[in-house]
Amino acid sequence: MVQYNFLLSDEEGLKVILQSYVLRSASAYKSQFVQIYSARCDCEWFRYLGDSIKVLFPDAVIVGASSVGEVLEGEIHTNTTVILFSFFEDASLHLISHECPAGGEEEAGARLKTEIEETRVDKKGVFILSTPISHDSGKIFAVMMEQGHGCPVFGGGAGYYANLGSTVIFDGDRCYNSGIISVIFSGERLFIEVFTSLGWYPLSREMTITGADNVTVTTIDDKPAFSVYKKYLGIKSDDNFFQNSLEFPFLLYKDGQAIARTPFLASDEDGTIRFLSDVHAGDKCRIAYGDPRTILAESAELQKKMNDFRPEAIFLFTCICRRFLMQQDVDLETRPFNKIAPTAGFYTFGEFYSDGIFSSLLNSSMVAVGFREGPFAESLPHKEPSLTELTELNKDPFANQHSRILSRLLYFINILTNELEDQNRELKTLIELKNELLGVAAHDLRNPTGVIHGFSGLLKERGDEESKYFADIILGESAKMLQLINDLLDISRIEAGKLDLRLREKDYISFVRKNIRMNEFLSGKKGIKIISDFVPEELTFSFDSGKIDQVLNNLISNAVKYSYPDTAIEIKVHVEDGYILTQVIDHGQGIPESEVADIFRPFKRSSVKPTSGETSHGLGLAIVKKIIEGHGGEVGVISQSGSGSVFYFTLPLRS
Repeated sequence: MVQYNFLLSDEEGLKVILQSYVLRSASAYKSQFVQIYSARCDCEWFRYLGDSIKVLFPDAVIVGASSVGEVLEGEIHTNTTVILFSFFEDASLHLISHECPAGGEEEAGARLKTEIEETRVDKKGVFILSTPISHDSGKIFAVMMEQGHGCPVFGGGAGYYANLGSTVIFDGDRCYNSGIISVIFSGERLFIEVFTSLGWYPLSREMTITGADNVTVTTIDDKPAFSVYKKYLGIKSDDNFFQNSLEFPFLLYKDGQAIARTPFLASDEDGTIRFLSDVHAGDKCRIAYGDPRTILAESAELQKKMNDFRPEAIFLFTCICRRFLMQQDVDLETRPFNKIAPTAGFYTFGEFYSDGIFSSLLNSSMVAVGFREGPFAESLPHKEPSLTELTELNKDPFANQHSRILSRLLYFINILTNELEDQNRELKTLIELKNELLGVAAHDLRNPTGVIHGFSGLLKERGDEESKYFADIILGESAKMLQLINDLLDISRIEAGKLDLRLREKDYISFVRKNIRMNEFLSGKKGIKIISDFVPEELTFSFDSGKIDQVLNNLISNAVKYSYPDTAIEIKVHVEDGYILTQVIDHGQGIPESEVADIFRPFKRSSVKPTSGETSHGLGLAIVKKIIEGHGGEVGVISQSGSGSVFYFTLPLRS
C-alpha cells in the first residue's frame, strides 16, 4: 500500500496533481481508493474532480464529503480541497451508496446492513460517509450495526462552513444532500485499526433526559430541554445556536463509555433541542466542556497505539467541536500523527466508530484510522516518537498558555461541582426527612382541626349570643389553621417531587376570566375593581388547570390583601417568545427592595402588612413558584415600596 495526499486550490492545480509522476506510476496497483474533502459544498465541483480522476484511474472507488476543515499532513486547512489517494496491492473495495430522506433511516440502515453482508467477503473494514444534518444518521448506523460486522467501522458526517447549510456526500458519480455511502474493504494482507478519544469533562450537575425521540430532546428533568442552555449558558435559540453551543455538548455514558452529543437546533417555542446523534429518555447527562490538556494527552496515547500498529496511512475524522475549542492549537492534536505515516482527513459533523466492542455515531470526538497492507514485519521501519514530539510542546514557556489556564479552570469547576453535589445529596436526605415529618404532622393535625371547624359552625348556628361570638372566633381561627395545614401538605408533597401535573388542553383566556369572576367576590368587599387585558382573546394549550387555578387565586388574593380599598387590580395576558406571560398588577404598598429576592421562599413574609388586617403565613408564593417551575415556566416580581407590585409568571406554549 502507498498513500499520496494533495492540497488542491483550483482546476489547474488538479491537472498538475494528476500529471505527477507518483500518481502515474501507481496505475499498476490492483485497487485505488480516492477521498475528496472540500469546503466547496458544490456538486458540480465534486463531479468535475471525480470525472477528472477517472480519466487516470477509471476503476477507482471515489468518495467525498463537504467539510468544515480539511486535514493534510496532520495540519488543518480551511476553505480548501484535499484529495487522498490510497493504492492497494491486494485489497479489494466494494462501494454502496443510497439516497436516504428523513423518515427513511430504519429502512436505509437495514438495506445497508443486508448489502454489506451480501458482499460475502472477508471484511477488514467498513467506511461510512453521511449527511447528519438532513436525517438521523445515528439511527441508520444503529440499525446497520445490529449484530455487528466483525471488523472496524469508521467515517464521518459531512459538514458545511455556513451555519447549518446543506451538506454533500459524493460516490464518484452522484451527489447526495441526504444520503449514505459505504465502502467495504477486504483482502488477506489488509489490516485496519481504529482508535478514538474524547477529552470532554462535565461542567454541570447530573440531569436526566425525561423526554426524547431519537435525536430530539423535549424535556430534561421534566422541564423544556432548551431551558438548560438558556439558563446555564445564556444561549439563545437563534441562527447562531449551533456555533454558540458547539463547545458545550451533553456528556453521557453508553455501554460504560463516555460519549458526547452535540446540539445543533433549538426551539424556544416548544423548548426542544435537536442533536447530531441519538439520545434516549432516561439517559443521565451533563453539560460538558473540552479540556485542551486532556485532549492532547489522549492524543499522545492514541499516537503511541497507532505507532505500535505501524500503519502506512492514517485517516482522521475529527469533530468541528475540537477545532472550535482548540482554535490555533488544534494542530497540536493532529500534526504528530504525520510523523508516523501520511495523515489526512476532515473535520466532521459526527464520527462513525466501531471497534467490535463499542459502536456509535460519536460527537466531539476524534477517530483515527490506521491502514497497513502486509504483516507487521513487512511494514516500513518506524522511528518511535517521543512524548515531546507527540504533543508538539512549545519550548517557549509562555506560549499556548490559554490552554493551561482553561484546564486549571475546568479542574477547579469539576472539584467544585463534585463538592456541591455531595452537599446537595446530604441536603436532599435532610429535606426528604423534613418533608416526611412535616407531612405526617400536617396530616395528623388536619383531621382534629377539621372536627373543631365543623363543630364551631354548629355552635354558631345553635348557641346563644355569647356562644355564637366565641364560636365565630373558633370558626375563623380554625379556618386559618386548616388553610395553613393544607399549604404545608402541598409544599411537602411538591418538595418531595410529587407535584403530579395533569396537563390538558384548555382555552387559557376563558379559564383566567372564570378565575377572575370567582375572585371578584373577595375584591368587591374592599371596593377593588379587577381589570383584564388579554391578547389574544383565545389561547389553547396544555396546562394543569387545578394547579394554575391555585396560582391565580394566590396572586390575585395577595393583590387584594395588599391593595388599598377602592383601587384597581389589572390582570394582563399576552404571548411572548413562545411563552404565555400572565401579570397581576396592583397599586398597593409595594415590597421593600431588600425583601424582593426572598419573597418566593417558604415562610418568608414581607414586613408590609395587608391593608385590612388580612392574614398571611408565607407559604402561598413558595407553592406558586414550585407549580410554575413544574410547568417549565418562570415566576417573578417587579416592585417598588410605595408604588405597588407586578407579579408575573410564564407558561410554555405546548400542545
